[in-house]
Amino acid sequence: MNANSSARFIALLVAITSCVNSFAVNRVSFTRSSRLNAIGSIGKEEEREKKSTKPNVLHIESIEDYKQEVIDSSQITVVRFYSRYCKSCQASEPLFYKLARDFQENGVKFVEVPLTPQTIVLHEALGVPSLPWTHIYHPDAGLVEERKVSKKFIDEVRTCLRCYVYGECDLEDAPADCMEVYGECAVDYD
Repeated sequence: MNANSSARFIALLVAITSCVNSFAVNRVSFTRSSRLNAIGSIGKEEEREKKSTKPNVLHIESIEDYKQEVIDSSQITVVRFYSRYCKSCQASEPLFYKLARDFQENGVKFVEVPLTPQTIVLHEALGVPSLPWTHIYHPDAGLVEERKVSKKFIDEVRTCLRCYVYGECDLEDAPADCMEVYGECAVDYD
């Protein structure tokens, strides 16, 4: 590599780094529909229709927000940890939103925490082993379930959630009691 191409390469790296840093500082987040709309793939009418069917899912971008919306919540809260670039996360997203729609009448709060430079510490501190991953928090017991939330495991998450929403599990024995009620809802903590 000659001096001229080295200088261009360094300038390109500096430009990319400043763009990434600017993105991280501004915490800009785009929904799938706004990205598609930005390139003209979806009309305004279709976008409105998609928004109306999307459930109320909170997006957490900081540790403080996580504490306020999840840890200090007076509701059962389901948290989905994901990455925008994870194919399994993308495939399970509509199933998670369906779960949120199905349980919104039961007062369950649904939250998403994307893997970003701001939230990586949160993912690590909570011991998220893989993506997509979910936690279920009960206001009287804290974290009661944690498990994979890919397409393959969404029914298990639904079953566990049903257990806590309808009070069919004794919180003192959770998750073991939930496993007794439904057969396969508990996390193996060994």
